[in-house]
Amino acid sequence: MNQNLSEEILVARREIVRAQVERFHMFYYDFFHRSETIAMAKFFFETVYNLDGKEEWESLAFQTYGKVKNMLKEGTRESIERLMELNSITDELDIEMAKLLVSKGWVFGNEINQEEYFQLFCELDKRDVRKKQLEVVLFNLKKFYELAHKPVSAYIIKPAAMMSKLLGVYPLFKKVEQGYYATLPVNQVLFDEFYALVQEKEWDFLFRAFPSLKEES
Repeated sequence: MNQNLSEEILVARREIVRAQVERFHMFYYDFFHRSETIAMAKFFFETVYNLDGKEEWESLAFQTYGKVKNMLKEGTRESIERLMELNSITDELDIEMAKLLVSKGWVFGNEINQEEYFQLFCELDKRDVRKKQLEVVLFNLKKFYELAHKPVSAYIIKPAAMMSKLLGVYPLFKKVEQGYYATLPVNQVLFDEFYALVQEKEWDFLFRAFPSLKEES
């Protein structure tokens, strides 16, 4: 949890997230502008990284999830747990990048460009954690798509949402529900194209930052 972060670090983290989302828009421009994939691109590259309501989501995830996880279907439970894992890894990395940015004399209101973002990304290093983060991202992409296209999901998504509201954990389930509806209209061929591009672009970005990772893989 991040209660002890200074206001300066919090606003710097918001700038790091803004620059990251900007990169996604550049890398996956076509998918943000195709009618069938706009919702999916926004979910994976904006909603998952959105800081609004993040503290509430973290609080629920880490304080109450253990009490309700046995009441959730396996697919839903796995999706929430993977989102929690990704949230935790990403949060840690964004905060460390924000601290590095502030240490360089960053002034609130100044937007960093993609070159500055990449320099911070490289300087912070954390290559092993970045590799793990990307593996979880790619796993989540596939799992959300599979979950949305299982015939049974159409019958369980609404009852699951109602149950999560009754249990007081709807914000936890909400992201799973958003992922379901975002990937539902996308056919397999288009999803495979999207997944292949994300896999290629994100590994290339990581290998450009840390060439040694490519040698190890």
